[in-house]
Parts: sequence; structure tokens; C-alpha cells
Amino acid sequence: MKQKLVRMIVVLVLLAAVGGGLYFYRQYVEEQRRLAAMEEQRRLEELEKERLRKLLEEKRREFDALVAAMKRYYEAGDFPKAREAGYKALAIAKEYNFETDEIYRIFRLMDVAENLAKLEDLDRMNSDIYKYFYVRTETLKVPDWQELKERRNAVLRKTYQNEYLVKIALAKENALEGKKGSHVEFYYLASRDHLDKAIRLRQEYKLTMSDEEDVIREMQKELFLGSKELTENTIPPRLY
Repeated sequence: MKQKLVRMIVVLVLLAAVGGGLYFYRQYVEEQRRLAAMEEQRRLEELEKERLRKLLEEKRREFDALVAAMKRYYEAGDFPKAREAGYKALAIAKEYNFETDEIYRIFRLMDVAENLAKLEDLDRMNSDIYKYFYVRTETLKVPDWQELKERRNAVLRKTYQNEYLVKIALAKENALEGKKGSHVEFYYLASRDHLDKAIRLRQEYKLTMSDEEDVIREMQKELFLGSKELTENTIPPRLY
């Protein structure tokens, strides 16, 4: 009986030893798997970093090439192609967080050049005083940038001078029509109205006075005094 009990104890001890060994073996295997998985993850991450590094280098070269092309097209005066290259460069810069100062600098230079060219065209149109309203409308569309301010203001001021001259011309034209003897009161009052507006415009914008002002005043005076209809029905605040 005693021997049987000893054998059972030995068996239990052996089973416990084997069981413990199996447990630690399983722990060892799990740890090795975990370490292997971590190593694989690290390897994959390194590969991804390398892929992204190469991609970034490639995109940087592409970006730099587009900016260089933009400069060349700008210097050659080919603004459409310069803008096309610039927009492509901006798209890359937005995605990869590249600097865009140079791109916007060239965009600004092109915008300034185009607006200056527009102002030159408008200034040539100013040679026709009757186009003052169109020229002014288009000039006001030009940005009031520091680089454009002086030229823009000069063109704009000329439109007011031209408007003044148009009103002077209309005042004289109506005075001449009145002297023909038909609808004298209408032409006299129209002439007065155009001259008054011309004078107010000249004073408001400090424009150059036309010698025609005095001529027209004299014509209006003669027209008034020579018309029985006007002297009987009209008491003007001034005759000239």
C-alpha cells in the first residue's frame, strides 16, 4: 500500500513537472511570435517610410520643375502657360505642404503686368473724350494696388477731365442751336445746365479750366438778351 502511494506521488510530480514545462513552452512560443510580429511591423513601417521619402523627393523635383517652368514662361511673356504651371505647382504644394510664396509672387507680377497693359489701352481710348464713361467704368475694375495706383489714378482723372470737356462741348452746342432762333428757351436752359455741371465737375476734381467757359457764358448772355421769349419769361440768377 505504501509503495502504491509513493508511485502515485511520483506520477503526480512528473505530471506537474511536464505540465509546468508545457506552460512555459507555450509562453515562450507566444513571446517569440509577438517579437516576430513586432519585427515585421517595424520592417513594414520602415518600408513605408522609405516609400514616402522617395515619393516626397519625387514630388519635390516635380514641384521645383513646375516653378522653374512658371518663371521661364513668365519671363518669356507667355502668361497662360505660366499660370498653368503655377496651378499645377500649387496643387502639389497643397498636398505636400511645400512653400508657395514664389508661386504667388509670380502670379502677382503677371496680374500687375496685365493690369498695366489694360490701363495703357484705356489711356489710349481716353484720346476720345466721348468714351470717358466706358474708360472710367473699366478703370474702376482695375485693382487699386500700390503698383498700379499712380497709373490708375492718372487714367481715372483723365476721364473726369474728358467728361468736363464733353459737358463744355454740349453747352456750346446747345447755345449755338439756340442762336438759330428755334426753341430758344430749351437750348438756352440746356446750355446753362451743361455748363453748370461742367463747372461743378471742374471744381470738385480740380480740373484744368477750358477757355471755352468764358466763350459759352458770353454766348448764353447774348442768347438771353436777344430773345424776347427769355427776357419776358425767365429771370436767371445770373447771365454769365
